Amino acid sequence: MSDHNNLDVDPEATPSKAERRRTKIIQFLMSGSSIQIRDLAEMLNVSLMTVHRDLSVLEAEGLARRLRGSVSAEKSLLFESSYNYRGRKNVEDKKRLARAAIAHLEPGNAVMIDDSTTTFHLTDYLEEVSPLTVVTNAAPILERLRQTPDIDLVSTGGRYHPGYHGYFGANCEKAMRSYHVDVAILSTTTIQGLSLYTPDEIVVRAKQTMMQVARRRILLADATKFQFSALNYVAEITDFDLVILTGDIPPKELELMRASNVNVEIV
Repeated sequence: MSDHNNLDVDPEATPSKAERRRTKIIQFLMSGSSIQIRDLAEMLNVSLMTVHRDLSVLEAEGLARRLRGSVSAEKSLLFESSYNYRGRKNVEDKKRLARAAIAHLEPGNAVMIDDSTTTFHLTDYLEEVSPLTVVTNAAPILERLRQTPDIDLVSTGGRYHPGYHGYFGANCEKAMRSYHVDVAILSTTTIQGLSLYTPDEIVVRAKQTMMQVARRRILLADATKFQFSALNYVAEITDFDLVILTGDIPPKELELMRASNVNVEIV
């Protein structure tokens, strides 16, 4: 009997579950490792058919490659694709966070913005509070704002990293330290308890430097930031003057933040 009629239905996945699974697959493949597809199904505790559906989606995104029963990703291909992949996820939540952050800026502010796909959406609204000085290491923000009236745009420079579509390294951090800004607006890969983590050490150093040179610090995070773990510690959430959240934030996480006197705004 053919499986054709079953291909349109995935009983093991709602969209949110499928998205979480695919993110886990991407995180594994970013190490440059390959894995047998059957082992991947076992690791994720789903059927072989479900994993093949996920891999079909990731192949279409240019993130995964199946060959002789295994799956892998070339680092260069994956790095080039990862920013675009992340940028297409949870767009409405990211826009909502960016819109809320704009309310905390004033004309004349100097603002430092990180390389995240969440903070990119600030570019949709910055003109509303211009004139502004914007300092950033994010290539998409530089490109988007380069001809925007009343935005004094400053690039940090540094070594370009295609996976994050931004500039990092010692020269980038040195440039950041030469400024003192009114506000730094950042996002994060994940929040565990009261701590922020990200996968890459170079991103850690850039974020920490931004926080050091800002008079006020604003963190933007949607509910997916509470679902995963990452290796490198960035900061405590209590280091931020304002934390703007959106989505179905776990109640225990909210209770912990409020008990720790974190200034939380839900949008």
